[in-house]
Amino acid sequence: MTYLVIDGARVVSAHRTLASARSAETQGLGHSTEAGPPVGGEPAWWTRKRHSSDTTELGILHTDATELGFRFELRACQAPAGTCTHRPCTTYATWAVSRYYRLLSDLAAFVPLSWIWVGQRSGDPRGDAPQFLTEGRALADRLTADMRHPLRVVEQPPADIRTLDDRVQAAHALVVRFLARHFGPSSDLEALVVIRPVLQGQDLHLRLDPSVPDGLPICGTASPGRSVDATRAELGARPCDRCFGRAPIVPSPVLTVAEYEAWTAYIHQSGS
Repeated sequence: MTYLVIDGARVVSAHRTLASARSAETQGLGHSTEAGPPVGGEPAWWTRKRHSSDTTELGILHTDATELGFRFELRACQAPAGTCTHRPCTTYATWAVSRYYRLLSDLAAFVPLSWIWVGQRSGDPRGDAPQFLTEGRALADRLTADMRHPLRVVEQPPADIRTLDDRVQAAHALVVRFLARHFGPSSDLEALVVIRPVLQGQDLHLRLDPSVPDGLPICGTASPGRSVDATRAELGARPCDRCFGRAPIVPSPVLTVAEYEAWTAYIHQSGS
């Protein structure tokens, strides 16, 4: 089991034990105290209070929380090389979404200015497909081996005469092509995403269509009753601040590129 320390939905470190994660978390981020529901007999996550605020954020998560709907997302900076000053990066593209943190993390090691994020959205099945997992693990293992300098007889020339910089650039290119092949927009699995307003009582939420199982709105709020389709001008309705992008979603939603673009286009329309 791997424990992840989370800062604003971004994975900042991974640990084999909870004690190690606790120690890393307290170095500036604060201490998580509220436990989430159990998975395998232990809490799936812990939350911490935000600095100077009463709101909470995800603090520690263990990777088995994917059983409760958490997903991991590999994001890469899209700023020109050497110009990114975002901490964390906000000019990013989603390159892969999966329930398997370890594989995305291994691949991210070969992509400059990339991070792993976590949230409770995205029903994209491609990052869980057996072919992606098998080929991804093989690629990560091969590239990791390529980064090592093998032992050799002094008098003999090296089997690989490329410099380390050459190997890094080649590894980056291979990972980019691999992820584009599995997650690129030309895939037959890429679907048109529709943003659908739904009314829960007097609260107006937004739902992705196709939707994740259970039909949760973007903010993740479960409805105690039945949701009905609505319009953005529903009389007497209170638009959900989080669904409509006016307040942070905790934890941040994990959206595919198509989902993110459809959502942001919708909330930026006049009258949102």
